[in-house]
Amino acid sequence: MKSDNRDELNYWPSFADIFSSLFFIFFILFSIFYFNYSKRVEADQKDIDDFKEMVHSLGLEFNKDSNEIIIPADILFDFDKSELKSENLPTIWKWRKEIKKYMNVGDRKKKYCIIIEGHTDTVGEEDYNYKLSLARSLSLIEEFKKEPFFSNSDIDLIPAAFGESKLAELTPDNTFNEENRRVVIRIVPKFIGTTQQIMSKKN
Repeated sequence: MKSDNRDELNYWPSFADIFSSLFFIFFILFSIFYFNYSKRVEADQKDIDDFKEMVHSLGLEFNKDSNEIIIPADILFDFDKSELKSENLPTIWKWRKEIKKYMNVGDRKKKYCIIIEGHTDTVGEEDYNYKLSLARSLSLIEEFKKEPFFSNSDIDLIPAAFGESKLAELTPDNTFNEENRRVVIRIVPKFIGTTQQIMSKKN
């Protein structure tokens, strides 16, 4: 009988030791996870801050809710055209240079992709506006790729066409406004870029 009591007493310390060891291992793993997570959050915040600073330096509009650069289409294109205005190419080259500088920091080339969205107002047929927005998106991408950095396989430049489906502003008669004729440049994590590309395709 006394032997059974000794066995029972030996059993519980062993169980407590195992439990303590498991708890210690869990604590170490959690600490490592939290440290790595904090570092990622810190790095992501720096990416956002640098992006805002870049947009500010270019004198462009920045949407803080979606981290995107908004460019009025009239700066880039003549009305109803998809060819870039030749007189404004130096301005586009300046944007390209600053975006290159931003993307060339750390592992941003591998983390992020660049989405170039085309948007129109509601004047004209919906299908025509979709095609126009796609052509404008592709024109800007083509100009970016004339810089070897952007034709590199590490850089994903994704066209996205929305036509009149994502109006920035509705006018009283639901027709058109300069705010709706725009090109949007977004720098987002690559998995979001892939989803965006699928969503922007016309059914």
